[in-house]
This record gives sequence, C-alpha cells and structure tokens, in this order.
Amino acid sequence: MTADEPRSPADGGRRVLFTPPADTPGPGAMYPRVVRLAHDESAGETLLTTFEQYGSGDRDGSDPPAFPLYRSLDGGRTWSRFSEIRDTQNGWGLRYQPTLFELPESIGPWEAGTILAAGNAIPEDRSQTKIDVYASEDGGRTWSYVSTVATGGKAVPRAGETPVWEPEFALDVDGNLVCYFADERHREQGYNQLVGHRVSRDGGRTWGEETFDVAIPDGEERPGMPVVTKLPDGRYAMAVEIVGPKYEGGIFVKTSPDGRSWGDPAAVGSPVRTAEGYQLVNGPYINWTAAGGDEGTVLVSGKTLRDQDGNQAPGSGQTLLAATDLSELDSWTTVSAPLQFDDAIDVGQQTVGWTTPILPLQGGKRLLQLTSTAVENERCEISYATGSFDL
Repeated sequence: MTADEPRSPADGGRRVLFTPPADTPGPGAMYPRVVRLAHDESAGETLLTTFEQYGSGDRDGSDPPAFPLYRSLDGGRTWSRFSEIRDTQNGWGLRYQPTLFELPESIGPWEAGTILAAGNAIPEDRSQTKIDVYASEDGGRTWSYVSTVATGGKAVPRAGETPVWEPEFALDVDGNLVCYFADERHREQGYNQLVGHRVSRDGGRTWGEETFDVAIPDGEERPGMPVVTKLPDGRYAMAVEIVGPKYEGGIFVKTSPDGRSWGDPAAVGSPVRTAEGYQLVNGPYINWTAAGGDEGTVLVSGKTLRDQDGNQAPGSGQTLLAATDLSELDSWTTVSAPLQFDDAIDVGQQTVGWTTPILPLQGGKRLLQLTSTAVENERCEISYATGSFDL
C-alpha cells in the first residue's frame, strides 16, 4: 500500500440523514454542519447537525426556508429531527451556509453550553445577503436572534455583486467570539473575494471592524469557505479554498497564534497536498483529533481530490488528508474517510460534496463525516458515516 492509496473504512457505512421530497427544487439539501455538545446532560454523546434545506417552508410551501436541526444521542449513529432555526428578524428565510458553535465557557450574556448559530438570511428575490446570529440557551430547542455580523448585496457569486457568505465561529485566545466569513464587497480595493473576520467582545451582540485574513489583491482569486480549528499548542489553523485561474479551488491552511492575526493577507498558506501531488480541492473542512501522532492529527476534507494536472485522483470521495507534524502543516498523507461516496466528478453534479464536515468522537478514536450526495433530478440528500480512525 502506497502513502497515497486510501485504506478501506474500518467500520460503518454510508447512511442517509435526510432525503428531500421528490418535488423539492434543486439542489434539495446541502452544506451540512455538525457540533458535539460538551454541556449536554444526556447520558450519551450528543450531537447537533443542520444544513441548507431547499423548499423548507411549511407543508404548503408558504413559509420562508429555515435550517432544520437534527439531534443524535449516540455519537452520530442515529439521528432524529429536533427543531429548526427560522429567520425571525427579516422574514426572508435562512437559506444558505449554516454553522453551529457551542460556547465552551461563559462569555457576554451567555452561559457555557449556549449554542450559537449563524447563516445567510436572503429574501426570495436574492437581492440581499445578511450573516445573522441566533442563540439557543436550551440545547437547540428554541432560538432567538442576536445580531448581524455583515450585510451584503445580491446573493449571486462571481457576478460583480457584493454578497457576504459562509460564516464560521471560534473563540480567540482572549475568549472573544470571532466570526470569519467570505466577502465580495471590496472590489474597488482589488479583491474579487476575500476571507475576513470581525471580533465581538460581548458574546456576539456587537462586532468590531473587519480584518482581512486571506485576501489576494489581483481581482481574480477568490479565497472563501473558512473553517477554523484550535491546535493543542494553542495556535489556530484555518482552511480555505481559493477559486481562480492560479489556485483552481485548491485548499490551503494558515495558522494564527491568537485566532485574530493570520499574517500577510496576501499569503495563502500551505497547500493541503501530498508529496505525490494529490490536493484537496473546494469545500474545505479542518479539525484536530487527539488520535494519531504525539501531537494528535490535523484532518482536512474537501469536495474532490485532484492530481497535479487537476484530474480526479484515486480515492476522491473516499479520502481525508492528515498531518501529524503540526509545526508547519505542510506534510500531508491520505487516510480513508468514514464516508465513501461518488464525488461531483463521478456524478456530474456540482453540489455533491459541497461541504464535508468531520468530527472526532470518543477521544478521537472514531470520526463522523457528513456531506451532500446525489439523488435523482439534480438533487442532493444528506449522508453520513462513522468510522474508526486509523493513521
């Protein structure tokens, strides 16, 4: 077995969390996110997941879309519909790019265990974008509006518009809430799209000025889809995709000492690529697990795995890239992903594998992974799998 030959999954198999009804408009369902609740009082390992659900109003289709919330009490093996997050501020609907974050400590008005959610509130005509924050103080059962992180223009990418996209939460080294997001509002400064962040010192009620994290002033390259994880030495690692003629959607990783300072914004970081030239492309997700090396392992997932020529590489749709040397995060090897699926290249459907979140369970010995997989009529369902982690 070579370093770039994915191993077979150790256990589990692909299961379906949600299949959209046959009359649901495309892409049906996509962009899952998942969080483990450290402060839940249930006996098992409690997880929450959400995703974009198209046509997700009430049964007669009159209500705006919302983010459905599913809960697992057994570490991701089984799931049930739990609640939903609705747009109570604008009346537009929560349409795109949800994220979930459990507060590990008390900040601002919130106690430890409060769950924050953010997503893109967008009207039916797609004329505006708003990254809105909601909070739940009862384990995800009910939600209330907190604030707006950023407001942008029409929800159409790469069209000269000014939308904002793809929120992601973390706590910085000082315990402040940080929201990272993709931003198309700075074209006059030479940026097609960039990744920036805003910091809240009161638990998300108000937000400071935007700071650029990954921003290439050439008018072409588009850093986006930021995901952040904390490393055992206290540093932070951010994975982004960079879409454009130079980087072609490749996934890159940057590090920060405090969650706020990511170095020169024009520096893209290190590619998530093996010595043989296999690179993850589009739809990044990054997480750290205590399993694997002496410092644990950083795992990155993506929409597809490509070779040096940009073609589908062996194991695409079945493979994570792993790094056990955390000092530079520039040495990656392949490991089998718990979720095995036909990727976007196989099925010719671009919304497949749009995001592929990975979550360590049981001290990192098992992994949960979710993504959007193809069903008929250009729609996607939400699939998941758990598997033992073997480096």
